[in-house]
Amino acid sequence: MEQRLYSVTHGDGRVQAWSSVRLPFEPKGWLRDYRSELQGALRATRATATSVLYAEYAAPDAAFADLENVLLYNVGSGCYSHLARRGIICRRMPSGDHLHHVTYASIESTDVIAPTGPVLAAARLVDTPSGGTPAHWWAAFRQHLHVPGRAPYVGVFGVRAEVGLAWRRTLAPSVKALLDGLVSALHVHDGSEHDHVTTALSEVGDGELLWALLNDPAIAIFGQRRLVRPHGPKIAWNPADERCGYIEVVRGTKDDPVTVTIVAL
Repeated sequence: MEQRLYSVTHGDGRVQAWSSVRLPFEPKGWLRDYRSELQGALRATRATATSVLYAEYAAPDAAFADLENVLLYNVGSGCYSHLARRGIICRRMPSGDHLHHVTYASIESTDVIAPTGPVLAAARLVDTPSGGTPAHWWAAFRQHLHVPGRAPYVGVFGVRAEVGLAWRRTLAPSVKALLDGLVSALHVHDGSEHDHVTTALSEVGDGELLWALLNDPAIAIFGQRRLVRPHGPKIAWNPADERCGYIEVVRGTKDDPVTVTIVAL
């Protein structure tokens, strides 16, 4: 008998799936078939006027994996955007076996028990960044983040964000860039690739001023790393969001476009 490599089931506002390996960004072979079935099941799932998309990833090991990549980015926002109009909540947990399990459900945000650990950082943006790249979000958060303790933190963390009445963007495709920029703002760059990075940052603002912020350790509670690297004429960001075990981005009633809190898990 041929060994099963994945399974996808759905119904009653819920999609449940498992696979023998984690879904990558560019799947091939049977992983492409798995992604296609997962996308179809999500498209067939219906939302209510007030529900949010709740997603879980149960991992069989402690290997580094970006939660938003596994559950959202690698799947593609087009298949679940209709479920996420009011918000997205993601959580990582251990698997009870050797398989990679994912669950998606259309539920009320009040049904989710959010983490309430110590606050590591918080920010309130009164204006939405002019662009939607990680660099735009990094620049906005880097200048508005408040870090109460400023002691290094190497553990797992959660992100809670409320998008307010001033938010004018589609939620689903915005989460990854927002999260990458937010977590990057709590790192300090290692000083490499000055000319290339400064030129790329000039698309966001004053390149030299932003370079200085990028290399300023004042609020770098997540430590130093090669935070940005050349990616063609642009830059790619490399924050430690594999340490993020909870993500919550939901619509609220505040006037500000974005209010965020990062908590220890």
